[in-house]
Amino acid sequence: MKLSGRILNIALKTVGTASAVSLFLCFLSIYVSPAKIWILAYFGLLFLPFFLLNIIMLTVWIVKRKRAFAVLHLVAFIPTVFFSGYFFKPFGSGKDIDAGAKGNIKLLSYNLQGFRIPYQKNTTQNEIAAFINGENPDIICLQEFYTNDRVTEELFASLLAEYKYHAVFYSVKRKNSSYGVATFSRYPVKMTLEIPFENTANAAMYTDIDVDGKIIRVYNVHLQSTKLNLNRLLSKKSNRIDEIEEVSSRLKTAFIKRAGQVDIMAKHIDVSPYPVIICGDFNDTPVSYTYNRIRGDRLDTFCEAGKGMPSTYRLSTVPFFRIDYILHDKMMKSLTYSVHHVDYSDHYPVSSVINISDVLSN
Repeated sequence: MKLSGRILNIALKTVGTASAVSLFLCFLSIYVSPAKIWILAYFGLLFLPFFLLNIIMLTVWIVKRKRAFAVLHLVAFIPTVFFSGYFFKPFGSGKDIDAGAKGNIKLLSYNLQGFRIPYQKNTTQNEIAAFINGENPDIICLQEFYTNDRVTEELFASLLAEYKYHAVFYSVKRKNSSYGVATFSRYPVKMTLEIPFENTANAAMYTDIDVDGKIIRVYNVHLQSTKLNLNRLLSKKSNRIDEIEEVSSRLKTAFIKRAGQVDIMAKHIDVSPYPVIICGDFNDTPVSYTYNRIRGDRLDTFCEAGKGMPSTYRLSTVPFFRIDYILHDKMMKSLTYSVHHVDYSDHYPVSSVINISDVLSN
């Protein structure tokens, strides 16, 4: 064998082995808190590239008839059998659902990006309200709900006139503006509790909602943002080394903060006296400690009733960058899942119809 051939063979074996190990670490990241080993969270974030690289390397070894290395990649793929449904569903329910039928409630979750007030004229509140009214959900969970002297809570509530009940937790309050999470409901809100996180504008809250005599606890969650400066990253004048350092630093900080926040949320949720629905922007993909910690043994409406490989972050070029979720307890049933491709924010809103007939009346 020529020297160049030997070098190529060594390179292929090195890349193949590294890709197989990396794919295994992707799944390990689901169970290990970034607060303990933060580097593993990067593997979960890069699951798709590692997955595709393993497919390429498996094909290479099959062509080259290298059975041992092909088996290595097949073994690395075994966990995907259990987790592939988290991010890809080839078939949907295929049924027409009457959202207004007895026992059904429709929820919509949307990160508003603060009505994009820092970026453009304050017109999106009317467009967002019109979109929400057109979708006709029963319960609405909004993240990055921003108000100032022109965009007030009262004004936006008036645009959602059919939603008589609402609760807002402003995690940031300034003289002329506030920021937080907001929940609007057609059904009476019996109680609400704010869940603050330390040293961040991100926050969560729950509302106990009386749906025809059945109390449902709805969590509205906005977990730690990465806070990347996209304008700077895309600027031709920016230094590439500085970009890499900034992205790495912010990702690490966000991974660790989200781990602490999701542990707080999980403890709240696990002791809820009522059936639980969780809506919000988790700022993490399904292959992450964040998602799996807060999901627990609950159901994901996409996994139950969705289709395709959706992305809920509008600015992402990655096809499965799903970071906004609707989860619920097993006594409920997911009937529909939709991602709405409207451009009023950097996120897409998601909605689901959930049947709560098996929830006992209180």
